[in-house]
Formats: sequence, structure tokens, C-alpha cells
Amino acid sequence: MGAPSPTDVDLHERLRRQEVIAELSQQALSRTDLDGLYRDATAAVAETLDTDYCVVLERVPDGNEGVCRAGVGCTAGAVGNATDVLNRDSRSAESHSAEGPVVVDDLCADERTSVPTSLTDLDLVSGISVPIGSGDEPWGILETYTTDQRVFTEFDTDFVGRVAGVLASAVENERAHAEREEVFGRISDAFFALDEEWRFTYFNDRAHELINPEGRELIGTEIWAAFPEASERAFKSEYERAMAEQETVTFEEYYPDPLDAWFEVRAYPSATGLSVYFRDVTERRAHERTLEESERRYRALAQHFPNGAVGVYDRDLEYTLTEGTMLGEVLPSADRLEGSRMPDVFPDETVTDLEPLFRAAVEDGETGSTETAFGGRNWRVWATPLRDGNGDIFAGLSFTQDVTEQVDRENHLERYETIVEVVNDGVYVVDEDGRFTMVNETYAKMLGYAPDELVGTDASAVVDDTVARKIRELEIATADTDVEWPSVEAELRTADGGTLPVEGTFAMLPEDDSRWHRVGIVRDISERKARERRLEESERRYRTLVENFPEGAVGLFDEDLAYTAVGGQLLDEVGVAAEDRVGSSIDEIHPDGLVEEIEPYFHAALDGEANSFEVERYGRHLYAHTLPVRNGDDEIFAGMVVVQDVTERREYQRKLEESNERLEQFAYAASHDLQEPLRMVTSYLTLLENRYGDAFDEDGREFLAYAVDGADRMRDMIDGLLEYSRVETQGDPFEPTDLNAVFENVREDLQIQLEESGAEITVEDLPRVEGDASQLRQVLQNLLSNAITYSGDEPPRVHVGADRRGDEWVISVRDEGIGIDPANQDRVFTIFDRLHSREEYEGTGIGLALSERIVERHGVRPNSVRANSTDERRESVGGEIWVDSEPGEGATFSFTLPASQERE
Repeated sequence: MGAPSPTDVDLHERLRRQEVIAELSQQALSRTDLDGLYRDATAAVAETLDTDYCVVLERVPDGNEGVCRAGVGCTAGAVGNATDVLNRDSRSAESHSAEGPVVVDDLCADERTSVPTSLTDLDLVSGISVPIGSGDEPWGILETYTTDQRVFTEFDTDFVGRVAGVLASAVENERAHAEREEVFGRISDAFFALDEEWRFTYFNDRAHELINPEGRELIGTEIWAAFPEASERAFKSEYERAMAEQETVTFEEYYPDPLDAWFEVRAYPSATGLSVYFRDVTERRAHERTLEESERRYRALAQHFPNGAVGVYDRDLEYTLTEGTMLGEVLPSADRLEGSRMPDVFPDETVTDLEPLFRAAVEDGETGSTETAFGGRNWRVWATPLRDGNGDIFAGLSFTQDVTEQVDRENHLERYETIVEVVNDGVYVVDEDGRFTMVNETYAKMLGYAPDELVGTDASAVVDDTVARKIRELEIATADTDVEWPSVEAELRTADGGTLPVEGTFAMLPEDDSRWHRVGIVRDISERKARERRLEESERRYRTLVENFPEGAVGLFDEDLAYTAVGGQLLDEVGVAAEDRVGSSIDEIHPDGLVEEIEPYFHAALDGEANSFEVERYGRHLYAHTLPVRNGDDEIFAGMVVVQDVTERREYQRKLEESNERLEQFAYAASHDLQEPLRMVTSYLTLLENRYGDAFDEDGREFLAYAVDGADRMRDMIDGLLEYSRVETQGDPFEPTDLNAVFENVREDLQIQLEESGAEITVEDLPRVEGDASQLRQVLQNLLSNAITYSGDEPPRVHVGADRRGDEWVISVRDEGIGIDPANQDRVFTIFDRLHSREEYEGTGIGLALSERIVERHGVRPNSVRANSTDERRESVGGEIWVDSEPGEGATFSFTLPASQERE
């Protein structure tokens, strides 16, 4: 066709045509007014190509004709009414059957085409026809013609083709929409016809149902008379416009009472009247309004989502949309999020929290929530699946909200609730009418109720009128002031009719909630009252005791080491008046040398340490003990010194120790001196047996055996007595000792006995103690050996354990043997005393007595001893050993040892 190259087309014209296509495409996307789109398309093509004629023809189904839907250069009334025959003799048919544009240089000279005389009076010459839609039966055609000869370029045909493509897309969208609405159309479509005088000429049944339910005779009646409200609304103006412009109109309008309904109307004009199709869309409009309001709310919520953000993400966890007030502040910005995968934006620890939640929504259809931390804030994140019309998941929706303050409040609230519920005090709240609105478990329990029994009850059920009146007076007196309420002591009535002494404090609550008018905290002071009574009685007793403290004196001193109270018989005996000591410090009373010696103990008492020491004063030997004095809150507020005159006791102890030393020396000498004659007896008995054994008859040999056995037992008893006498004098110094190691040595010593008896020994983890390892080994060996020996007929089963008791450990050895009668339990610790004959069980009867003396040596040491003294025994508290047993039930031997002073 000799078309010029696209490069010859002016760039400005190319851009303008691009804008036309874009504008028409935007209209097509709105899918609201196809007739308007057809009109705008024909006008745009005619103006852009400077043609005289342009129409959109819609193919009539199952026919060869096309109805003119819009046009430029058409005859009056052609649009919506006139048709053009689509046959092989017309240019429309050629275009209709072709897959692409048909360009006609000269309409009159082209045998394939004919002039559309039913549509226009113009003498058309050159033009372009393009099918609208694809396939064998496209929807229609778009054609444009000039009245003069013109050569159209490929750029021109491309432009018309692209406009036709826009129309085809719009038609297809409308067709899809129409198919969806077809079911509703079958049910709700109504129809009536009007003549040129606006009188009804036809009314179908559905129309009667919708706008004439009362069954009036409307044929021949003017529409404005039958429906006067229609003339005041869009019905009249739109119908008149349709008739005036002879173009189809589509609109929606509301008709008030008595119809009170919205209608969707499509009016088709003709030369003789108007055909009106309509349907009741009241429910749809209401639904649309609801959807619009909901959409506005949700859009506003998303855009202004409080303290957080809303996001949509796909199956790859890539954000496709984000909105929210926190974006770009604490959270990443929308630009950073959209197009990015969640794991690529947030730190690993946040991803660990969120990824399972997000995937559960898009993969499993689960809705859930979790909490995570990001940017120094706490966040609550919800995720839920988004589904299409078929119920298939196509994306996930996430809501993220900053809950830092909420978490803090919840934590505080949990703490407060925990405090209210676990606090030892009763807590209650009353409303303005004096009824309980909340009580905690403690308050209810102290009165003998369950909490729900008190809630809703008037407070007068537990408070008498006097207390209630006092509380009201305090409430009035402290109103509108910052004065704190004083505590009130009262007696509350309990569920069983008794009374309970309490101390209460109160506070008024903000007036924004009448249910929470006043809060009270009540403490049960029955023990305090009883303690006060006991304290008063005790104070009287102790004052009497202090003032009459026998053979000594008692004093309280403050942080300046000045006495605040003193008393005792010693003061009278040495001629010192108690009132002369009160208010005086120790350096004002005692000589410098004595002050230097005792002052550290006084300071230590104020630091919480108790000490014992001995001094010489007033020509007497005094034993003193300093200790801290604490108040009810366990706070040290003073020190106490207790002094006893032990002059006579020390003299007695000195003489007793000298006597014990002499007795020990005697026992040692006696046992040692008895060894020599015993060895001689044993030697001669052995010699007699070896030389003359064959000369003895049976009785003689038996007598000789008794003599040898007696000598052996005598030797064992002497050895035991010697060992018993050396416990104090031959023992090693005490030091930290691991009892686990000691027990392992004992187990090795008794290995043969253990194997022969088949004993089962279990042992707990044993502690470190202060002691003589060698002597403790002897104690454990004696007890374990006895447990095996006295096991009875069954294999021995022995358990060794330890329990802490203050500054000492209690070690126990438990067996399941024959047991000991309670009446004989003291005898087992008596030296050489036996409960069984030697034929039943072997032994000397000294093992447990020796163990008792070793344990007594291992008594708990005090914090300090007499000044300048190395005699530890004088102030020791002897250790204890005892047995718990019943015949046939086994026995448990227990003994105490001082805990190691090493720091653990």
C-alpha cells in the first residue's frame, strides 16, 4: 500500500496515540459504562486519524447483522437501532471473518465491500476495519472511514487494532461479569415499555412484583402520574436523556416509600418509545455499602494500624503489600519490606519466631500468633491465610503490633496479682455501697470464708458498727487531701462466730469506677497480740532474772559500747551499783588492759557474731559470752554480755582434770603392767600344751583350752582398756577430714568379712568434718563390723548416710539385723558389757564404748575460747552417739560430728 516507514511518523503523534490507548484502557478497567467506552473509542479514533466516520458494530448472535453500538458520522437514530449486514459483499463481513485489520483504499472500487447506507449518509471512500475479539465469531468490528481518498499507514492500522483490542478486553470482562450475574438476572429482571408520551404500553409480571405489588392497572397511564417520586429523581432525567440522545442509558436510583428500594435500570430508546429493563438491587446496594464501609474501615485500619503494621505475603514469604504507622520507625519501611522476603529483612532470632507462623498460614491454612522481639521492642504477630473464591490459599496476611507496654503491664499485673494472692496480708476492695467487690484468698481464709462467699456481701457482715463508723470518719476527714490514712486496729467477725484481731490500712481509689471505691489491706495480728502479751510477761520475767541473775551479771550495750541496762547478783557481790554502769562505756569502767582484751568481742557482737571468752576481774575468774540482740525484723540493734563467776567451777575443773590425768595414768600403767604377767601365763600355757598335750586326757585338754582362751580374752581386754585410756591423750589434732575417703579405708579393712558374709553396703555422699581421721576410721569400722556381725540369718544389708543439723553432721549406720531391745540400748555403750554370750557372737564388749568416747571427743567447738587458753576441751560440747532399734527390726547407730570450717 506504499505506507511510509514508522520512522516517518512524528514522535509527538506517536506519544499522543499512546496516551489515547492508555486512557481507553483505564476506562476499560473500570468496567462501569461500556456504551460510554464505545462512544469515547469511536470519537478518539475519528479525531486521532482525522476520519469522518467511525462505528462499533456488535454482532447479533446467530445472525449476519451487526447492531451499531456507537458511532461518529452516523445518521440520527442509528446508534442502538440501525444494523449493518455482515455478509461477504460488505467490508464489515471481510473484517469480521479476517484475523487482522482490513484496509480499503477505495470503497466504491473494491468489489468486496459495500457502503453502509443504513448507518450513514456520507460518501465513504477509504477506511480500516478491525475485528473486536478473536476466534471464528468475534464480538464485533471497529471501522473508520474518510470521505476522501487516503492511504493509511501500518502505524494507523496498528492504532485502530490496539483500540479494538481494548474494546475486546472490556467486552470480555463484561461478558464474564454478565455470566456471573446471569442467575440473578433470570430471577430479578423486570421490564416495561413506554410510548413517546411516557405512557405504559407493557408491564411484565416481574415488574408488577417489584413496583406494582398492589396490582394497579397501569397500561395507558403516564409513568410520572403512577410514580410521582420518579420525576424528582434520576429516573425522569435519564429517560428523557435516552430519548433525546437516542442512546442507551444505564443507571441506579432509589425510589422512596412505598417501594423503598434501589433499582438498576437499563433503558433502550427508539423512535416510538422506551424499553426499560430493571431489577431490584436493594440488597446488593446494602451489601455494597456494607462492603464499602468495611473496606474503608479496613483500609483505614491498615494505613493507621495502631502501634504496628499489616502485611500481605506470598508462599515464598515475600511481602507484596505493607501498611501501618510503625513502618519506617521501629519496623523497616514499606519500601524495604515490599518485594523482599521476610527472612531477608529481619534478624535470625526474629525469623526463628516468625517463619513457622507464616508458613503455617500459607501452607497449612492455620491461623496463629506468637511474640517476638525486634528493635528493642516486644511484638505480637498474627498470621492467617488469604483465600480466593474457590477457597484456595493464595497469600498470607500478617498483623504486627507493638505490645511492649502491654507486656510490661502484664508483667507488672502478674506480679501485682501474685503479690495480692500470695501476700500474707488480706486484701479487699469495696464499692461505694460498702459491698465487697474483690477479696484475696488470704482475707477470705483468715475469716473462714471462700472468696466468692464474701464478694457481693456488705462489709458489715464482718465489721461491727464502731469500726465502720471510724472508717467513715477517716474517709471524710481525709477526702480531697493527701493525708495518708492511719492504720486501724479492730476485731473482725469470723464465719464461726468468733473474732479475729487485725490491723488495717486503707486507701481511696480513683472515682472513675464505682465498683472500686476503697481498698483495704488487713493483717492478722492475733499472733502479734499474743506475742505482745508474752513479751510483756517475758519482759517482767527477764527483768526479774537480770536483776537477780545468779552468780553473774547481764548487760545490754549500744553501738558506742555504752551500757543501756545491767543487773545481776555479781554486781551486789563486788559492790557495784547497776545505775552507776548504765550510760557508761566499757573504756570508762574497765582498766585499759582489760578493755583492749574484750573490746573486739563487743564490736563483733554488734556485727552479728557471738563469742565466748574468760577474764580476770575483781579477783575472780569470769566466763563471758557476747552476742547480738535483734529486733522483730532480725536487725541488730544492741549487744549483750552475759558474765558468770566461774572461779569455783574452774578450780573444780582443775582438780577434776588432775584426777582424770591420774586415772588415765593409772589405767595406762595398770594395763601396761598387766601385760608382762599375762604374757608369762600365755607362754607357759603354750609350753604346757606343746610338751605335755598328749599326756592330758580329754578333760585335761578341755581345761587347757579354756585357760588359753581366757588368756587371749584377757589380752584383748587389756589392749582395749589401754586404747580406751588413750583416746584423749594419744589422739591426733582435728583437721578437715573427708569421710568418703575414711569409709573407703574401712571398706578395705573389712573386705574379707564383707566377702564372706555376702554383705550389701550402700553409702550416700558423706561430708567433710572436723576430726581425727584415724579415730573416725575406728568408729566407722566398729559400727560397720557390728552391723555385719549381728545381721542374723540373712546376708547383711547396711546403709550409711549423713544429714546436716546446724553446725554439725549426723552420720548414721543402718542395718536390717537382729535389733536391740530398747531396755538394753544404754548397756551397749558400757565398757565390757555384752548382751550376748561369746558362744553366740564373738567380741570384747569395748568397741561401742570406745566409739562413744571418740565421738564425745569430737564435740562441736564454740566460736572462741577463753582468752590466752589452749584448752579446747573445757568449752567443747561433747558429741553424741545413740541407737534406734527394735528386736528383729534392725538397728540404726547415729553419731554427731562437727562440720568442717572450710569454705565450700
